[in-house]
Amino acid sequence: MQFSCCQFGVYFVFLGKTYTMDTKDIAAFNLVGQTLNATWVVKQRIDKEPSGTGGFFSVCYLVEDRLHNNFFLKAFNINAFKTLSKGKSWMDYMKEMTDAYLYEKKLSEYCQQHHVTKVSFVIDSGEIELGGYTFPIVPYLVFEMADGDVRRVLNNSQTVDLAWKLHSLHDIAVAIQQLHNIQVSHQDLKPSNILLFKEESKVGDLGRSTCAAIDSQYNLMPYSGDLSYAPFEILYNQPLSDSQEQFFATDCYLLGSLITFYIAGISMTALITEYIRKNNISLHGNFISDLPYLQHAFNDVIGRLELSIPIPEMRNDISSLIRYLCEPDPTRRGHPKNISSRGSNYDLHRFVASLDALEHKTRIAILKKN
Repeated sequence: MQFSCCQFGVYFVFLGKTYTMDTKDIAAFNLVGQTLNATWVVKQRIDKEPSGTGGFFSVCYLVEDRLHNNFFLKAFNINAFKTLSKGKSWMDYMKEMTDAYLYEKKLSEYCQQHHVTKVSFVIDSGEIELGGYTFPIVPYLVFEMADGDVRRVLNNSQTVDLAWKLHSLHDIAVAIQQLHNIQVSHQDLKPSNILLFKEESKVGDLGRSTCAAIDSQYNLMPYSGDLSYAPFEILYNQPLSDSQEQFFATDCYLLGSLITFYIAGISMTALITEYIRKNNISLHGNFISDLPYLQHAFNDVIGRLELSIPIPEMRNDISSLIRYLCEPDPTRRGHPKNISSRGSNYDLHRFVASLDALEHKTRIAILKKN
């Protein structure tokens, strides 16, 4: 999803379609100067970059507490629900927004109760009513303020060494494994949702995650994340028959795609799609029939991706992780030792350990080189 300002207010590109909103009549876009819950002073709106991705259903703000510490506020925008769901009543839109707000809040609390440590949590919540708007009520969630998402660092990749990238990826793998341990699947793991806090990386935006313990519309969907990052079985509408297995298989793919992005600045889905287009490969629209072509493209992409890894002795190890995680056939996805055992193919413990070991191995290689 792309988001940008224009003379009409803002425009969104969501699932290939462009939508415009006049922000003057939308309460969620006009919170600057308000004090929320007698605690949070709204200082400025954080507009997304034109080329960026991020939430469509919310507006982001920088807020300060009474001690002038900065925090991040996510304001839910009912007009976005209305824009994407034509023909419903205001009560329907309000219910959809309320459900989304309460689900993200409950899921954050659930993760905290189960000692998940690598996720950005909700620290306060509430709603404000602003007069003069068609729909005056704005629910909001407050989070700790990150230094930024990982794209800001990787855009200056000439100064980011491989050891730092592997350290960050290890944090993210830990986060996803922690979520899987409590039957939560993120489903929307992408660069804009990787938040940096000094030396630590955390996963943000649980709003489209699935959770076996909490009812949600997302539990009934084969995929709830950004389609531009989705694995190919989802794009072909051929998910695994076991929905929980598919959720975990998707998170594996998204983690591998994230490693790809850290190395090459592009997702695995985009790389394979670009390869197919440039090589004029004709696909038939059937996942089983097209799978050999997808795997051929995948293997070629992996081979080229290896050359982007700056330390030659690390290339095979890192590319193997990507190969295991992003395998186009979801039944073969995962670590080979997991596939050959009785456990889940999509268990991430081996990947967590591998990323940790590779970080230390890379630091030693860098020291020797210097």
